[in-house]
Amino acid sequence: MSMRKDVYERMRYFVLEKIKPNYSAVARQYDVDPRTVKAAYLKAQSDKTSVVRKRRSRRSKLDGYQDIIEDKYAAGCSARSIYDFIVEKG
Repeated sequence: MSMRKDVYERMRYFVLEKIKPNYSAVARQYDVDPRTVKAAYLKAQSDKTSVVRKRRSRRSKLDGYQDIIEDKYAAGCSARSIYDFIVEKG
């Protein structure tokens, strides 16, 4: 189930400020069901101590050709000619 980000952010504010929200009033303000607001509030409460996940670094398809690319670029070759050279080389 996807939750609206604006409602969740508002509930996060309430959690950080330690304010108990009026679910009905917030629901009318954002034009959502009060149960959605309550779910967002409960999620914000449980997420307040969560750790931000780091992105995995992936290898680029061009990593193996980095030296060739740098040499050709330094020689003044265009990106297209470097690409064509790599495609031919395989």
